Amino acid sequence: MKITDVKATPVVVPMKHSPTQSKVVAGPRVMPSIIVQVFTDEGIVGVGEAPQLLGGQISAQFIETTKTLLVGKDPANINLLVRSLYAQYSLSHFHIHSGCWAVNGVEMALWDIAGKRAGMPLYQLWGGAYRKQIEFFGDIDRQEPAGMTQVAKRLADEGYHTIYTKVGFGLDSDMEALAAIRAGAPDPNVKIRVDANQSWNTGEAIHIINNFEQFGMEFIDQPVLMYNLDALKHVHDSVHVPIAAHESGWTMYDMLNVVKSGAVDYVHLDPRFDAGITGSRISAGIAEAAGIQCVRHAFFELSVAFAMFLHLCAATPNATLPHQHSEYDMLEDDVIKGGLFQFHGPYCDVPEGPGLGVEIDEDKLAKYHEAYVKDILEAGLEFTTENHYYGAMFLRPYLKDLHEGRMSL
Repeated sequence: MKITDVKATPVVVPMKHSPTQSKVVAGPRVMPSIIVQVFTDEGIVGVGEAPQLLGGQISAQFIETTKTLLVGKDPANINLLVRSLYAQYSLSHFHIHSGCWAVNGVEMALWDIAGKRAGMPLYQLWGGAYRKQIEFFGDIDRQEPAGMTQVAKRLADEGYHTIYTKVGFGLDSDMEALAAIRAGAPDPNVKIRVDANQSWNTGEAIHIINNFEQFGMEFIDQPVLMYNLDALKHVHDSVHVPIAAHESGWTMYDMLNVVKSGAVDYVHLDPRFDAGITGSRISAGIAEAAGIQCVRHAFFELSVAFAMFLHLCAATPNATLPHQHSEYDMLEDDVIKGGLFQFHGPYCDVPEGPGLGVEIDEDKLAKYHEAYVKDILEAGLEFTTENHYYGAMFLRPYLKDLHEGRMSL
């Protein structure tokens, strides 16, 4: 079998109304993504998905340039092909993060081909499932406290064991948000998980986390700068709330240092930030050897990427915590046949079809590509940010005056 072509299609899929619009992308409430298709001379087409980190056009062009290396190659040589792509794009010089999200979309499609070729779902190709139902946490966007209380009550009533929100926007505001969540979910068995996205310095983190403890925290995600593992360990050793690393452990190379540091209780997995699916599985193995449990991180995804994550969580022994599904439950439609995956409370079943277990609906792919061209590209919204402060992470303190209107660019 040989690869004959690689195609990348930018799409935007409509999302349901939310009391808080996207903190990242301005314009219509849609989910942007890139659908990747890798074609072979035996008629098997592998599908993958990548986020539009540099906008739809640039992201798609990046992915399609991989055909110069991939066409004519055996798609079964996944590890060699992926490493060759990292070498081709000099990602060992720029850093894996400059292109891992795009290469992962191709790797995902190659694994889909492997599963289809073998006639088995990916979790079986990866050694079998530790679980067939994947548990997720309930996600609450920051909004007025009454709205957070209402959503927390609904999530608790639906059986969610963990409720998540973002913090790092000021102690008073964060405390108000956590109190609102706890008011809606008073059962102490429902835990609250928060993500600080590196927002605090060491002293702030210790003070703030000690204030958070009263709300029944499952863990605090990435309280301090990702690069400073000594600071992360100092925070970890100074508070009673468990600490998790996300940005500090983005790649398998970072994960090794995080585990060696003794700075965390939990870690995140995300092939879109790691050295692909294989890198993410290696990261999980490093954590497993240290006795650390994993949670998967989500980032702007449709059902193709979501399916991959279901298989990854099924086949990873220490992926035991409630996972993130990002905005998946807010999608109104998708580009796959049969529609969206269905949740049973906080659980979703792992697909049993060969490969990823999903098929592209070509009509919907064309429809939502046209929506991307009309509503995003031609509307001039390709690089427009509604609120860059929300995603600023460790830059928030430096951009605070700009965000709060005390200065302008």
